[in-house]
Amino acid sequence: MKKALLTILLLSAFTGIMAQEQYSEEYRMSPGDTLIWQPFLQCNNIGYKVSSKETIQFTPLHFGEKVQVIALKAGFCHLKATCGDVTVAAEITVADPVSEPTPTITMDKPQTLPFNAIYQFNPPADHFFITVTNPENEYRETFAKIGSEEAYNNGQGIDRFWNTSTGANYYYVPEAQGWTDDVKWDFEPFGNSFSPLNSFYQDVNTEEDLSQYYVGMEPVAGIDCWHFFVEFDEGYVVQYWVDPANGCTLRRQVNDKAPSEVTVYDLNYTRWFFGPKYKKSLHDKTR
Repeated sequence: MKKALLTILLLSAFTGIMAQEQYSEEYRMSPGDTLIWQPFLQCNNIGYKVSSKETIQFTPLHFGEKVQVIALKAGFCHLKATCGDVTVAAEITVADPVSEPTPTITMDKPQTLPFNAIYQFNPPADHFFITVTNPENEYRETFAKIGSEEAYNNGQGIDRFWNTSTGANYYYVPEAQGWTDDVKWDFEPFGNSFSPLNSFYQDVNTEEDLSQYYVGMEPVAGIDCWHFFVEFDEGYVVQYWVDPANGCTLRRQVNDKAPSEVTVYDLNYTRWFFGPKYKKSLHDKTR
């Protein structure tokens, strides 16, 4: 993997009433590069097809609204995204770099300390309101849950609210009629966890001696966190700040890039102050 992570945000909006397939310009990547692709500005149900999972690693993000592509090895991949009758395709070519190698990013590793605690990953399952920053842009995502009701905001105009028991589903349109009914069950529940809370648990073998990574305590979002400094074999460094109470990562930083970080961390969230239940009439725009 390249020593400096390359992140490209490509945003494509396609409109029209007739079925059509549009091919973007060829995207050239090197092994280790990361591509964040959002094929549609807004679509509640996107289907994806990828032609070669050996060339790229393909991961849906933000409930399928966009995808993360990591180039694995040289080759060609055809990636399709379908929303209703509209299909958007991206042609991705992965090639070994021929230019001068990128200078190695060197980071002095802090002195490690004995880690005598027991790491366990027990992410919050209910009654939470969590906002996180996205290292790729200036937007913030919010995840909230009370019982079977969940809410999500991507900081870019997408505001949704659904019920995992009844299938009721709503989206918010501030310029029109506020909270609006959407297709029942057309949503993806939060599941067990989400990024960056699960990043240390997923990235690192937490069964091994964590003393080789532990460099002390540091506060994040008002929580005194375990601070881990991990040097991966591919030549990059990731730092994690982990809540000792539940093993959740509250900050994750790759090399010297901007971190993904929890900025609101309410694990005792018991009452909604927004949502469709507050809508008083068809034209009520109250959030």
